Amino acid sequence: MSEVPTAELPAPRPGPAGALRVPGRKTAVPELPPEFVPRPGLLDRLDEARAAQLVVVSAPAGYGKTLLLADWVRHRAGPRTAWVSVDADDDDPRRLWSAVLAALTALPGVGPDSPLRHATEASGGTGDVVDRLGEALDVLDPPVHLVLDDLQELTARRPVRDLARLAARRPAGLRLVLSSRVDPPIALPRLRLEGRLHETRADRLRFGMDDTVTLLSKAGLDLSTEQVALLHTRTEGWVAGLRLAALALRRSDDPEAFLVEFSGDERSIAEYLTGEILSGLADDAQDFLRAVSVCSVLPTALAVELSGRPDAGHVLDEMGHETALVERAGPGEHRVHTLLRSYLRANLHRHRPALHRHLQTVAACWWAERAEHLHALRHAEQAGDARVLTQLLHRSAVPLLVSGELGALRRTVAAVGTAARSADPWLAVVSAIVHLEERALPAAAAELQHARHAWPSTPGPELEALRSSAGLLARSLGLPIDATAPAPGTDAVEPELEALLHVSRAAAELSPDGHGDLDVALAALDRCAALATVHDLGRLEVQSGTLRAAVAAARRDHRGMVAAAEVAVAAALRHGLHPSRWSADAEAVLAYADLLDGDPSGSRTRSESALTAPDTIPPETACALHAVHGAALADEGERSRGAAELQAARRELGDGPAPPALRAALGVLEHRAALLQGNTAVASEVTGWLAGHVGHVGEVLLLQAWTEALAGRHEAARAAVAPIRAAAVPVLLPDTLIEAHLVEAEAALESDDGAQGRAALGTALAVGESIGVVRPFAFAGERTRRLLADRAPAGPRRDVRDPARRGSGRRPRRAGRGAQRARARGAGAAALAAQRG
Repeated sequence: MSEVPTAELPAPRPGPAGALRVPGRKTAVPELPPEFVPRPGLLDRLDEARAAQLVVVSAPAGYGKTLLLADWVRHRAGPRTAWVSVDADDDDPRRLWSAVLAALTALPGVGPDSPLRHATEASGGTGDVVDRLGEALDVLDPPVHLVLDDLQELTARRPVRDLARLAARRPAGLRLVLSSRVDPPIALPRLRLEGRLHETRADRLRFGMDDTVTLLSKAGLDLSTEQVALLHTRTEGWVAGLRLAALALRRSDDPEAFLVEFSGDERSIAEYLTGEILSGLADDAQDFLRAVSVCSVLPTALAVELSGRPDAGHVLDEMGHETALVERAGPGEHRVHTLLRSYLRANLHRHRPALHRHLQTVAACWWAERAEHLHALRHAEQAGDARVLTQLLHRSAVPLLVSGELGALRRTVAAVGTAARSADPWLAVVSAIVHLEERALPAAAAELQHARHAWPSTPGPELEALRSSAGLLARSLGLPIDATAPAPGTDAVEPELEALLHVSRAAAELSPDGHGDLDVALAALDRCAALATVHDLGRLEVQSGTLRAAVAAARRDHRGMVAAAEVAVAAALRHGLHPSRWSADAEAVLAYADLLDGDPSGSRTRSESALTAPDTIPPETACALHAVHGAALADEGERSRGAAELQAARRELGDGPAPPALRAALGVLEHRAALLQGNTAVASEVTGWLAGHVGHVGEVLLLQAWTEALAGRHEAARAAVAPIRAAAVPVLLPDTLIEAHLVEAEAALESDDGAQGRAALGTALAVGESIGVVRPFAFAGERTRRLLADRAPAGPRRDVRDPARRGSGRRPRRAGRGAQRARARGAGAAALAAQRG
């Protein structure tokens, strides 16, 4: 069946002498439809074929073979190209060669005396036609092209043998082009080995994104970039699928819903698959495809289990030769095209539901035996068997928690139902941990309550350890849970669960109440990191590095905080977890460090990258990233936009769980941005918010001092920071002491106490150099900035916001910066302050 229907069949016309009458449509080059998408790259490829090469265009139905060749004939190959659309009647060799000769003799330049016109004068009209045709083509100059389209229709032995003879003869005046849904019955491997084959297959014929955009635009559809990408992904660039989807979209009242639900079960797609693909397969082949269609990833051994056929791999390879809708995905692995698979799976579920459930269970158990937990759970969900789901969860929950596969766990524990979780403490605790990781605290509390009610009198060590991990994680989020004691021992539990327990203990010691034991946290992180390294627990390795940065932040160790965050990001990169929710905390730390180091562009770029991670970031992490991003925007001159983002981040964080240092950093950044805009009302709101959450700490006094200084009350500002300088109040941020000395310096200079002003500035510079921070100097008072400028050495100033650094968005490791960077710190601070001034 031709891929391009003709609207009207012309009347048959006479062929050469001795030949049968040939319908005009068999030798007519198909018209190109208005929505046709040109493929110049493919046309170039066809042009690249050498004279001695056989050109083969082979792909399943719907890949655009006919239209591609029609476009090539009309715009590249020229008028000396003959076209024959092969059909089932051409199994009669007289019909086939009559059509070929009719097409060739109709070409310009083939006169009445051409040897082509006498090629049928063999015995019986067909006996020596190939030899006669070959002889005629040998002397034809210039050469001609002959396109034989839909060659899969040719199945009889005689015409197939004759065609193979013609291809093997290689007449000098013929360029043969064969188009077929399956490989033509010619010795292609030998031709390929000899360099005499020029192939274009389905992998090249698939539409790229640009082709998809063009097709949909020509169809009159106005879709967003995301919608086009979704459609392209679902069809995998299959041209017929895209065209049918475009037609269905034009009929749809709700394009968005159509795209969400679009699959091979959509009516027009299903009809095409049934009529053009499946109808050409034997019944047992169709049954085989339905059985294996339950799997998106199809190892050969699993195909054997599903189909009951030991030769499943061979069958799949044969189908791959017949249709590119089945293909090899790797050694010992195949895949069925998404649309075909979704159609077959839906058909199986609709007409044979019991078999569908059985096959899904077979697949679930097969994957579970190989510790492929995600595949196993997905198939178990499709089977709808709560018993199998529960068994798999008991085997796979801890590995999936450790690897951070929260979405799969959430779906599966929801699928088993509330009744099952209420009766099974293991399921309830797993569900609670998932909710805690996703900050769904009420749901987590309810699941922990289920676990208490179902708790056995003699729980095993694994269950005890899992419960303790849940309790510790709850404590780290400020959830009042009694079950926070550690398991009695870890020798009896698997390394994955032991590592999970240690990281949960560290998180609990960093709880928002600020009363944890940081030494205990570090010891737990050491044990977790050791287990993560030995047993390749990538997510826990990243998390232990991130929590180590949190310990350093709680101790106001800025350099240690940055170094730990860099280790965490490096681990995330090694394990393919960057960017992700697991590396986002560390990225927030590094973006904040970039900001304090006078690199707002790098800070903005890094925070933007982390915020676009493919999975959901914890809310407190998202607030931190937005706060840093807003401050970076403000530092780059977009003060209104930056201040608005800072305010939104604080209000989003609200009363939710967050480390005191995070609240202090957010408050300091927003307060300063508000004052720079002259918005004292917001500044006052920030001060009240921070004091209400962290109490009487140095950062609250610092905000009060800034407000006083803005009003010109420098002595009041000086008095406000005096307790900070005297270490009479706790401080949460390492740069708060720098800020306090800068307030002191400005107040002293305002009162004409130059000696005290210089001394306070010198102390601030020394602290800044020791911890690696320069940003506070850019926001020092006007007199302090002038004094900084006077202290700067002669010669070119070091611009700490060099555009070359700003553009990279990458922060070099600080550990190797060396003494030269430290000596330049004071000059850099002066340059930054002078630049702002």
